[in-house]
Amino acid sequence: MSSPLNRLYLAAIAASLIFGLGPSARSQEGGGSVNRDLIGGALLIFRTPEDPPVGGGRLKGHRVTPKVAKEQNRIIARANAARRAPTPRYEEAEQQYREAARLDPTDARSYAGLGNVYLDQTRYQDAVAHYQHAIELKGDYTDALMPLGYALVRLNRLPEAIEKYKQALKVEPDNPEIRNNLGYLYNHTKRYDDAVAACLEAIRLLGETGEAYKQGFQTRQEVLSHAYKNLGNAYNGLNNFEEAAKALRQATIIEPKSAAAFFNLGLTLYSGRRYSEAILAYKEVIKLRPTLAPARFNLGLAYLAIQDKQAATAEYDALKPLDPQAAEQLRRMIRQ
Repeated sequence: MSSPLNRLYLAAIAASLIFGLGPSARSQEGGGSVNRDLIGGALLIFRTPEDPPVGGGRLKGHRVTPKVAKEQNRIIARANAARRAPTPRYEEAEQQYREAARLDPTDARSYAGLGNVYLDQTRYQDAVAHYQHAIELKGDYTDALMPLGYALVRLNRLPEAIEKYKQALKVEPDNPEIRNNLGYLYNHTKRYDDAVAACLEAIRLLGETGEAYKQGFQTRQEVLSHAYKNLGNAYNGLNNFEEAAKALRQATIIEPKSAAAFFNLGLTLYSGRRYSEAILAYKEVIKLRPTLAPARFNLGLAYLAIQDKQAATAEYDALKPLDPQAAEQLRRMIRQ
């Protein structure tokens, strides 16, 4: 597989898959522990935003009468319950949060609650507006800053998302989840050195053999695996395939059932011309996801790189019912 055309073809696939540039003919949900983890790349750690607390959250120094405070807490509790119902009652929740905001417009909780309701419904523009207002009232409100960063990402406003996560980091500097998400965003904005630093700090905070820095704040294995995948992606962006492979191999150890980690490892090893190792990585992907067309295709390319056309043809046969277009491309490469 020495043809420059073939190498460029793989590079195009690698670019779209490593950095999770959205679904394509050769991209689909992966085998990681986070539902939105795409084959070939780690995405943000995203969790359903916390409900506003019943108590606290007002503009610093602002006071209301005990009667107003009690009524507002009761309304926010009702709004939280409506949002968390087995079948969420978003219209009711929205009305209740708005009523709480009417009682005291300086209380950030009401606006954060509205942001949550809109985020749950993928109304990202509305969510951003209300989270931003909550933060204007209470700048250290991390339960608004974190989902605000996510909503900005979904709107492709990545530089703004970076700034919000950095703001959250000032409040919680030892939060590895924020560090991981910054690593992801730096990768997507081609700030690979910054991404490396953010991911290494996330890994340090989690402890490679210890417990999560903030016990109970997140699932340690989930964040650690994503930090290593994002670290591998950053090193790939710097064309440092040796360090990228080390990071991604660590992700496969942490999550041995993550097809995404093995797939990305295969891409990295191939880019580093370690074709036999890439073959082993893709075989692990196929064990986990036998019908994953991109893995079959890239395994075929790896076999061609070591001049094993018979094995590449077997991958063509397996790929044909999964993705005829990719299979035809592989067939033409085999015949070269």
